[in-house]
Amino acid sequence: MTRTAGVLRLATPRATAEVRLARYRLRVRDAARRLLTEEADDGSVFFERAGGAPIRLGRVLRVATSRRGATLTVDAGESVPVTVRLAWTTSRTLEVVVEPPSPDTLVAVGTRFRSPASEAIYGLTERLRDSPPIAEGVLDFPRDDVMPVEVGSLDRRGETVEMYVRPTFSLYAPFYQSSRGYGVAVEGTTVGLFDLAKSDPAIVSFRFETGTTPEHRRLAFRVFVGPTHRAILDQYTKATGRPLVPPGWAFLHWRWRGELPNGAVGSLDGAFVNAGAAEDVRMYDALGIAPGVYLFDRPVLQGEFGFARLDWDPLRLPNQTALVSSLRRRGYRIMTWSSTWMCGATPGDDGIEAQMQGFIAPGPVATPKCADVNGTSFILDVTNPNARAWWQEKLRAFLVATGIDGIKLDRGEEHIPSATTDVWADGRTGREVHNDYPTLQAKIHYDALAAARPDGDFVLFSRPGYTGTQQWSIFWGGDIPGSESFGGGAGTDLGLRSAIISQQRAAFMGFPIWGSDTGGYYEFKDREVFARWIEFSAFSGIMEIGGTGNHAPWDMPTEPAYDQELIDVYKRYVDVRGRLQPYIVAAARRAARGMPLVRPMPFYDRRDPALRDRWDEYLFGPDLLVAPVWKIGERRRDVYLPHGRWRSYWNPAERVRGPRTITVDVPLDFIPVYVRDGARVP
Repeated sequence: MTRTAGVLRLATPRATAEVRLARYRLRVRDAARRLLTEEADDGSVFFERAGGAPIRLGRVLRVATSRRGATLTVDAGESVPVTVRLAWTTSRTLEVVVEPPSPDTLVAVGTRFRSPASEAIYGLTERLRDSPPIAEGVLDFPRDDVMPVEVGSLDRRGETVEMYVRPTFSLYAPFYQSSRGYGVAVEGTTVGLFDLAKSDPAIVSFRFETGTTPEHRRLAFRVFVGPTHRAILDQYTKATGRPLVPPGWAFLHWRWRGELPNGAVGSLDGAFVNAGAAEDVRMYDALGIAPGVYLFDRPVLQGEFGFARLDWDPLRLPNQTALVSSLRRRGYRIMTWSSTWMCGATPGDDGIEAQMQGFIAPGPVATPKCADVNGTSFILDVTNPNARAWWQEKLRAFLVATGIDGIKLDRGEEHIPSATTDVWADGRTGREVHNDYPTLQAKIHYDALAAARPDGDFVLFSRPGYTGTQQWSIFWGGDIPGSESFGGGAGTDLGLRSAIISQQRAAFMGFPIWGSDTGGYYEFKDREVFARWIEFSAFSGIMEIGGTGNHAPWDMPTEPAYDQELIDVYKRYVDVRGRLQPYIVAAARRAARGMPLVRPMPFYDRRDPALRDRWDEYLFGPDLLVAPVWKIGERRRDVYLPHGRWRSYWNPAERVRGPRTITVDVPLDFIPVYVRDGARVP
């Protein structure tokens, strides 16, 4: 630590934090003393009390140093000063904690950073932008999610972004990265808002509500010093939890249906089983498509909502033991659906059992009923340790009895009691629990899987996430549409466009392994959308094919129903995925420190201005450059190859030296993929 000319400097070998003492203001520099970020000089850190104007920090009155940082006493114009603690928790991670006096009267905290117009801001949410919900409190789906528009890219500059997890594109993190080589993450789970140079083109700011617990009655954030995105993610995940990396079989392709037919049976290996599942297996056999993962999506269990009791529904899944045995013999891994929705009010149902034990979340008491719109009293209070233990043990017993290899964990962001008047079992209000619910829900399911499979040979696959959820799960991108209006409207290619961007948003946010419903969750209405999505999914973190309605090339919702061209595309890219599995597994090991499987082009070279916002290309692992095609009817596209030597994945004789833009033909069965010269890729 040094103190000269009115500036306090706290240095590590990698970075320096500077605080101006005349009026508190923080700057962070890298090892070469280049300025990375600084708080605004017209008032940065602020806090608010009910009904009052923002109160800003003033002169630093006292400085007490420690081995890793300093504690400052700062005047803010009140009778009692503010305490500010700064500490380098690693050589690249600066933690800042601001504690105003009388914390029980606070309503909000935040700060403001200067931001030059050249700075790009990455991360925060996987969805492309905030858009109004269809109906607040009833259908929390933002309109863009079901009626997509052609907006959004990697750079979020010029937006405001609310930190309030909404369905169904539900990965959020109060964490952004900058093209200048640093990241900022806000601690806590209360509701907040980032203003990314929208209100003031020179300022990036954030403001978060306060809550009832000590950690929510202060401002706490971390600054991560890169300069690379890899270094930033390493520090971020070290602070918030190292990401889950699933076993190698999870990187094969997955097959599932939005709803298996009820009551219809088909013959498989001499047993009469669910007709849809039997058809999938028989067609894979006939077409020579390699097995991977078979997922039984809801509704497949007994009772209301297909999820009232942890036992297979014998009407929908007759001879389920025989079906699972047939899948196992062929080499499939088996997954099923779960949630912390407590459904059903008949004796033996989870819903009534949870309610009788006091395990339901706060809110009006009514008969437990699961429903997408008008459900009542069916959300588990995951802050209650007894409720967590009860559900975890139920899940563990089911997993052991059935031999399930993994869980698709849905919901966790719908119907969550989220008002300040909703007091949960741990004493927090709904405004504090809402964003934390996805993490708590994931932890319960992870623990159940770990108890059932202590060797770690399992996967948890979740829709929602917030800070820390990456420790327990990998993710998929919610109900991305292949057609509009919950599947009832026109077909669209904009869902695929959004998936391409969302996967890269997730990469910046510390969620390194991500997939999407190939063809869209809502049934596609143009066969090209399905073909292009298959190609994209083959070069995604997870390749999973399924959704509502038909998502099979032998039974298409378009003409012809038995589509030989799509069958060839389907089989080709499942085969490509299988060949690439060793490469993917090796790349996924780096996800344990936050390095994503799909790496936005700024990861390759953040100084190349042509890559700063290039969302329609990405790196898949360390050595493949992928340029997906998403537009219906597109048969040629430009591909920018950055500096270095590249060769075509499909034709190794085709070699290009970058930086260079080339134009390539993209017939329906083709996705441009290039290999970094010298790399060995299957």
